[in-house]
Amino acid sequence: MQHDNAKEDEEMFWDGYEYEFIGKIVEHVSKKINRIALPVADYPVGLESRMLEINSLLDIGSDDEVNMIGIHGIGGIGKTTLSIAVYNLIADHFEALCFLENVRVNSNKHGIEHLQKILLSETLGEKKIKLSSVKQGISIIKHRLQQKKVLLILDDVDKREQLEALVGGSDWLGSGSRVIITTRDKHLLESHGINKTYELNVLDEKDALQLLTWKAFKTDKFDPSYLDVMKRVVAYASGLPLALTIMGSNLFGKNIQEWESALHRYEIIPNKEIHNILKVSFDALEEDEQSVFLDIACFYTGIEHSLKSVEKMLHVHYDACMKYHIRVLVEKSLIKISSLGHFTVHDLIEDMAKEIVRLESPDEPGKRSRLWFHEDIIQVLEDNTVSI
Repeated sequence: MQHDNAKEDEEMFWDGYEYEFIGKIVEHVSKKINRIALPVADYPVGLESRMLEINSLLDIGSDDEVNMIGIHGIGGIGKTTLSIAVYNLIADHFEALCFLENVRVNSNKHGIEHLQKILLSETLGEKKIKLSSVKQGISIIKHRLQQKKVLLILDDVDKREQLEALVGGSDWLGSGSRVIITTRDKHLLESHGINKTYELNVLDEKDALQLLTWKAFKTDKFDPSYLDVMKRVVAYASGLPLALTIMGSNLFGKNIQEWESALHRYEIIPNKEIHNILKVSFDALEEDEQSVFLDIACFYTGIEHSLKSVEKMLHVHYDACMKYHIRVLVEKSLIKISSLGHFTVHDLIEDMAKEIVRLESPDEPGKRSRLWFHEDIIQVLEDNTVSI
């Protein structure tokens, strides 16, 4: 009798275990089947090679540690697009997923606590997450996600407290988890202890022309008569995907004369959408750093200058703080220093800086803080209209 009862209990145990086990399998498979890929760019030109490089840094095959990497570069260079593409590529390797986009904008608008709620809701599958504070959110994230293999994307991070509240350390997540952070600020990654970083560079001329073609003609072919003006648009955009996308879309269906006219206008007054996106990096600078950046972009581009010569010329005005300010500009992707000690500013970043100064007084050059265009200088001297 006892033997029969034991056998019955064993059968009940295994039936219950099997029920739970099958339920977990169904839930796991259902998540994968129902997972919808995030939309990437309509025309993902030049994306594949970059995806492979990021995938190599992530080392997906290793499940014995949490791996964090940072993708950095100027605004509009495609950091978000790349992170989405990688997310879609590797998502099926993880138990829990979360893509937190526009961290900078959403934390300013709704607060970091709001982002913590989204993170917990997405990774735990629970719709109603209640938090009384950011500190409570940190505690719950650490407690609930330590046993989960998570793929987390933090897109467009611009402050240290965002990282500290969303993924303070690798011990917050389960083994095998991967975190990708996109930002314009390389120093932000370094200060958070992220050693694996990837600098996203502009498109080469071939890929840039291909992206412009797709955006302007909705196909990979174009009338050869457009080639000259298209090359000039590509040169103006200097490989920045944002600029190529906006300009190509604006020029769709336009004839060659309209292309010429639009390009001429862009060269005089930058496109407002491009300008505003690039200006985010400028707005994040301290006042002195903004001043140094405007000086460099307005006066020391076009001709190859060494870093030492620029520092020497600006040292008189900014004293010993000069080296620190330039370091900040490099970290925020506004200028680059080559291995030979020369610095460069992306053409559209330069245009953005000059537009900031122009807008100080659009109609009266004498009221602007800086003058570099010879006709404006001559006019101000002839009219004696300098007021600052």
